Formats: sequence, C-alpha cells, structure tokens
Amino acid sequence: MILIAPEERRWLLRNLALGLVEYLGVAEPPVPVEALLRHPPRVLESDLGLVEMYSNLWDATFARLTDLRGSIFVRIGLPSYERRFALARELLRALVTSEHGRAMGLPEMLLPELQECSEYFARQFLAPEALVAAYRKRGGDEALFGETFDLPAPVASSRWEDAPVMSLA
Repeated sequence: MILIAPEERRWLLRNLALGLVEYLGVAEPPVPVEALLRHPPRVLESDLGLVEMYSNLWDATFARLTDLRGSIFVRIGLPSYERRFALARELLRALVTSEHGRAMGLPEMLLPELQECSEYFARQFLAPEALVAAYRKRGGDEALFGETFDLPAPVASSRWEDAPVMSLA
C-alpha cells in the first residue's frame, strides 16, 4: 500500500478523469461515458467493455473475466443520469485493475478508499472543472446543473459544492 494524502489522491483522480475527458475531446456537457467504453484508448482496449444486463442486484459492476478482458455490466432500463454515474464510477475500478493502472501503482494508492475514490472520480469525469467553470461563467445555476450535466440530484449537489481547483499557472 502506498500512503498518500487525501488532497494528493483527489489530484490524481481529477487528472485521471481529465485525461479521459481530453481523450474524448469533450467541449460541452454531458460527457459521453458510453462512447469511451465503446471506443477506449488503445492502452485500455482490453480493459473496457460494456455489457447490458437484466438484473436488479446492482446498477453497474465491473468484472474481469477469465480471459482477462474487463467489462462493465450495467442494468438495462436505468434512467440516463443513474446509468452514466454508475458507469463512470465503475470506470475507475476498471482503470485500477488494468495492466496500465497496475503499472502506475493505482491499486496500492486507491484500493483502501476505492468506494470514496470511485464516486469522486465519477463526479470529476462527468462534470470536469473546465466545463463546470464555463457553466457557472455563463450564469448557470445549481438548479439546472444536474440536468445540464445529466447527473443524479445528490451527485450534482455534491459536485456543485466541490471546491474549484486552483490553477498553478
């Protein structure tokens, strides 16, 4: 286990999310999480897949099959905002267990706090700081934030309250 401060962990998670958002070329909300799962970066091709399922056991879960291919299994029929958050949350689990993620030391840094990390990562991925700042600058308010970014109400509220990241420039 690698001990890192909570601020460092959040910095790492924000930057992982930002890298994926930049890979997608997102210019406005909502971030297309399913597009990433269908067309992942080459380094993650065997780690990201999407499987629709009829189950009421969970909204989504990540599993690595015996052939080492990873997939996120998502319940059919979830409202868009719930589905997107569940997929983004499980995306971090896929990253942590990927060959690339293991080489980066992600399991040692994130597994002890994986639930909290995956929810923070999902909020940052689905509502990246630059898009949130642009939304606020255009006069967007908290009332329509969740709808604009297609987030569940509690997630939107939590993300709205996340402190803006200060630029080091």
